[in-house]
Amino acid sequence: MAFSTSGGLRLRGVMPAITTPFREDRSLDLDGLATLVDLVIADGVDGIVVNGCTGESWAIADDERAEIFKVAVDTAAGRVPVIGGCSGQLAPITLAKVAQAEKAGCAAAMVSPPWYIMMGQAEIGDYYDAVLAEGDLPILLYNIPRRTGVQLGVDVTDRLADHPRVIAIKESSKDWGILSTMIRRVSDRIDVMAGYASFYGLAAITEGAAGYVDSSTPVLGARSPAFFKAASQGDVVTARRLQGEMAELLGGFFGIGTFPAAVKAALDILGRPGGWTRDPIRPLDKGQRAQVRDSLARAGLIDAPAKLAAVGAE
Repeated sequence: MAFSTSGGLRLRGVMPAITTPFREDRSLDLDGLATLVDLVIADGVDGIVVNGCTGESWAIADDERAEIFKVAVDTAAGRVPVIGGCSGQLAPITLAKVAQAEKAGCAAAMVSPPWYIMMGQAEIGDYYDAVLAEGDLPILLYNIPRRTGVQLGVDVTDRLADHPRVIAIKESSKDWGILSTMIRRVSDRIDVMAGYASFYGLAAITEGAAGYVDSSTPVLGARSPAFFKAASQGDVVTARRLQGEMAELLGGFFGIGTFPAAVKAALDILGRPGGWTRDPIRPLDKGQRAQVRDSLARAGLIDAPAKLAAVGAE
């Protein structure tokens, strides 16, 4: 679970990056967001990330972001920490978002390197130094080169890990070598949260990752926390089985449409508020939704609440 110590906030366990539900007219569905937060907490997660890639952060206006942070924090009501996605291309933009997250009561801000600019490692370090120079909110570093075009390198992370406000990194390079090296280099000072848990989760947790941040947990439901429990307690047989089921499910619908359209469609099919995507992302068409539905059926996630409840109780 995520917890506080005399040394500050620590992250551990399963922390889903959730979607931002929009209505058909593409307005913000705050009631849907609150429902989704409640549902994933009931699944047994250890924290929540809002306004990240999965939350279509690029399509969120400043006033909407403030509302998203507030609704998520108010709905969580202290049951789990809420991490606010606050990445920006320039430090002043990022700092303004971090201030919004802090005002709303978020436990930490998730910050990736700027995208499009293609900074060098020293410049990435300068960017984080500027972000860390103001405010008090803890920072979760975020390495996602598929989105930013640059790596948040191990050496820069190693230096930043000494800063008292840097509490963790979400390592989503999709490169096991980088993830493994990051765990060995910085996990003595900050928590390493893996991305792509359905592929790297068991290996990462075995090597010493504190947990994972992923977009599939709201779809997987109680199966995801059950996987973390098995992996962290050394029940390799159960963990391998559950990771295999998770990987098979995601292989069936990830890549359909533009992310996170398939995640939103899956949630809607499950009766959870996924909602519409915002332009320029198209919602899935009828045929694509049928593919997602087939994947959910093969995984036993449709019309099988008893099975899900049993998995979560393992």
